[in-house]
Amino acid sequence: MFVSTTHRPLSRARALLAAGLLALGLPASAQMSDVPSDIAPLDPPFDMPQLERQSFPDRTFNIRDFGAQEMSNDSRNLITDAVHKAIDEANKAGGGRVLIPAGQWLSGPIHLKSHVNLHLADGAEVLFSENKNDYLPVVPQRHEGVEAYNYSPMIYAAHVKNVAITGKGRFDAQGDHWWEWFEEHGPPPRAIATQVPLSRRDFGKGAGMEGMRPSFIVFWKSEDILVEGISLLDSPMWNVHLIYSENIIVRDISVDSLRAPNGDGLVVDSSKNVLIEYNHFQTGDDAVVLKSGLNEEALEIDIPTENVVVRHFEAKNVRTGSGGVVFGSETSGGLRNVYVHDALFDGADRGIRFKTERGRGNVIENIFVEDVTMKNITYEAINFNSFYTGPEATGVAPTVRNINISDVTIDGVPTAISLIGLPEKWLEDITLTNISVKNAEMGARITRVKNMVMNNVTIESDSLAMTVNDSYEVHFNGVNLTDNVSGGPLRLEGGYTGAIYLNDGLSEEDVQFGTGVSTEVINPETPPQAW
Repeated sequence: MFVSTTHRPLSRARALLAAGLLALGLPASAQMSDVPSDIAPLDPPFDMPQLERQSFPDRTFNIRDFGAQEMSNDSRNLITDAVHKAIDEANKAGGGRVLIPAGQWLSGPIHLKSHVNLHLADGAEVLFSENKNDYLPVVPQRHEGVEAYNYSPMIYAAHVKNVAITGKGRFDAQGDHWWEWFEEHGPPPRAIATQVPLSRRDFGKGAGMEGMRPSFIVFWKSEDILVEGISLLDSPMWNVHLIYSENIIVRDISVDSLRAPNGDGLVVDSSKNVLIEYNHFQTGDDAVVLKSGLNEEALEIDIPTENVVVRHFEAKNVRTGSGGVVFGSETSGGLRNVYVHDALFDGADRGIRFKTERGRGNVIENIFVEDVTMKNITYEAINFNSFYTGPEATGVAPTVRNINISDVTIDGVPTAISLIGLPEKWLEDITLTNISVKNAEMGARITRVKNMVMNNVTIESDSLAMTVNDSYEVHFNGVNLTDNVSGGPLRLEGGYTGAIYLNDGLSEEDVQFGTGVSTEVINPETPPQAW
């Protein structure tokens, strides 16, 4: 459910107060365990509707009343039929709560219907079957950006409205058998699949392909969705996957997929009007990731991910090259209007990451990230990579523009900041404000960026603090660079570098000039026309 409102930006202090996080004067990350019951107003720097928690009739349908039996030493009864009978009855009655009470239960895939709240009681644990035949017949879904028919997710909701998954219990996908199967068959050829219509596509279980794992929870073409309180363990691959859906709240869930290949925590995929808050991630891939489909197919579908707020969350132990919050790599439907704030990334491979490449096309724009604490990052803290699978990729180049990152502290990282645009499509309008970096091996590496502004940026690194290569109109305002390299902490390189403005912190004495770069690029009164 949502309520349309005229956007009125709130101050950061007011937003934190509304969320109850300024109590005792502690930072947001210190109070992640204190989740307010009320949902604070949204205050993104763009217009989007206010979102409200879903409501359901006060009727309870206990799966025990429909024949469900708990697991025991001599019994492994599936509760699938009982759960579906309860869901059917709740739906026919006009809505209500389907209760899975405390205890240990074994289930096949659960398919939700409109106006149903699937509630997992505190002390309840649902283990999902290790028999793949239980996940047939196949259902439509999106596998890593490509539409396919495949084994059913553990929990699946298609074309539903006003639906929820709530409670304090745990869903365990028992993913080991899926991972072993994937290792046996290998990843499916998704890039080739996008070039063929779905009806003729040799892609997915429905086409005879093996090794393609389902996501844990999928909402497909649905609206008015709430996921709250639950814990997820050992997903086959992606955990909560929102596809072509809208008006969604995901809050206070815990995801542990550290052992899962491609175990992304929460994937927003060509969906809109989304609030993600107070969640905890320990994942075998990206913690929170925004996507919109792959290559030719998604360019034709052209449904963006838009109007997304991600706030008050933590990502600890995020592995396999992934990030705390990630944009891409499947971006062919476009990404726009995203506001991420108040996050802790501890032990992630990367922190804030943008990844795309030629062939993806479309636009990533109007992205705002602020109030993020990072420590113990394995690779880059802030990373823009336009060559995600390598420079040999072909096709239409994506546009990345109007990205604003502010109030970020980084402690312990090999490379603090790495921004890489394409030769034919530079990154545009990038603003970094109030960025503090210490204990970095390398500082910032800026390549092919046009109109970049750095305000109050401090970098302390062992090697060269900053390199700017083939970049134009770069403004340094209150930037302080410290390293252990002689000759100046800022190096300018590349024949297309020009219009570099130094203010309040850096001077020409701090600059090294590479081959083909003259002192005339510093503080020009009238910038020359960009190439």
